[in-house]
Amino acid sequence: MSANNISKVKITLEDQVHTIEVPFNGSSITQVAEDNGIDAPYSCQGGVCRTCRALVTEGKVEMDENYALTDEEVEQGYVLTCQSHPRTENVSIDFDDQ
Repeated sequence: MSANNISKVKITLEDQVHTIEVPFNGSSITQVAEDNGIDAPYSCQGGVCRTCRALVTEGKVEMDENYALTDEEVEQGYVLTCQSHPRTENVSIDFDDQ
């Protein structure tokens, strides 16, 4: 994995699918979504409030911080997108599967 790797991230939100390119390192999935005009849910952007909780249905991501999700939720594939960075070339995130 190099610092230049880019992931194609599919975001399902309110029954719509958006695809964005997110660098492995740098801005979070939430930030890149916002920069691309996608109104993904978030509030604190510090890994505390759970507003940005979503299910990873394909690929892998890594969270910088997690003060809100239980170990069980993480094992089920939930992440805080404000703290998440892709670690595979393709990632799918589902905000609708709550």
